[in-house]
Amino acid sequence: MKKLLFICLIFISFNTNAIDSNKLINFNDLNILFNFKKNDWNENVLFLIKKNSFSKVENNSDTFYLKSIFNDVQIIIMPIFSNNIVDKIIFEYIFDYKKENLRIINEHFNSFKNFCFEYFQNDNSIQVVILKCN
Repeated sequence: MKKLLFICLIFISFNTNAIDSNKLINFNDLNILFNFKKNDWNENVLFLIKKNSFSKVENNSDTFYLKSIFNDVQIIIMPIFSNNIVDKIIFEYIFDYKKENLRIINEHFNSFKNFCFEYFQNDNSIQVVILKCN
């Protein structure tokens, strides 16, 4: 239940007008996400989709993706598992792309020790791929 509350807080804390680095996922929360097992993740997603602001994203995997919509922003969290352990997590922020948002995301995720990230952008989204690196 503690983990479920955490996921809710991730989405509630997102500012829909602009990305603010203190509104993005923090280091401790990211560690919690990386500790999920596949079954735990899927069970939490099934619970959250009963809320109006969350939905399950259909994909060709046995892992559920979680999507939330806030005004002009959609956030999709896509964990990728290997042997029932989180291998990497993809966050997709769908909104009107602004160069400032990319700078904020880059600076924010670069500050995380023990995590590596890369991002991909297009006209309306930034996708951040995060994995543990030692």
